[in-house]
Amino acid sequence: TPTPTPTPTPTPTPTSACPCSLWSSSAAPVTAQSTDTAAVELGVRLQVGVAGSVTGIRFYKGSGNTGTHLGRLWSSTGTLLASATFTSESTSGWQQVNFASPVTVAAGSTIVASYYAPVGRYADDENGLAAAVTSGPLTAPASTSTAGNGVYRYGSGGGYPSSSYRATNYWVDVVFSTG
Repeated sequence: TPTPTPTPTPTPTPTSACPCSLWSSSAAPVTAQSTDTAAVELGVRLQVGVAGSVTGIRFYKGSGNTGTHLGRLWSSTGTLLASATFTSESTSGWQQVNFASPVTVAAGSTIVASYYAPVGRYADDENGLAAAVTSGPLTAPASTSTAGNGVYRYGSGGGYPSSSYRATNYWVDVVFSTG
C-alpha cells in the first residue's frame, strides 16, 4: 500500500512590528536636495491596512532644506486632522515630530502625510512612487493619471497637497501604531 505524503503546515507571515513607518530609518533618497527654492507643502498618499493611530510625521531632510518645518496629517478629502512644528532638527537625515494627540484611523482609510518646506530644497526622486510601496500595514499606492502620488502644493504657508508630478517621492512618512 502507498505511504501517504505529509502535507506541510503553512507558517503564518508575521506582520511588521509597530510603531512603524513606510520607510526604514536607513532608507535615503537619491536626490536629497532639489534646486527648487519655492515654499511648498510636500506629501504622500497612504492607505492603512489595519486600524490604528498616526502619532507623528517624518521626512528626509537635505542640508539646504532649512527654516521652520510643519508636519501635517490630512484626510483623503483635504480635512486637516493634525499639525505639529518640527523642533531640534539635525542638519540632514530623517526628522520626526509627534502630534500632541494621536490621530485614530480606521482600517482601509486613505490619509495624506505632508510637511511644509518654506525654502524648498526638498528630497525628490522622480518615479519613486510609480509602483506601490508597502511596509507592514502601510501602502503608498502607485501614482496614476487619476490619483497621483507624491503630492505637493506651492505657496506661502502650504496647505493640502493634491498636485503630483512624475510620481515623485518626496520622502514623507508617518509614525503609525496599531491597536
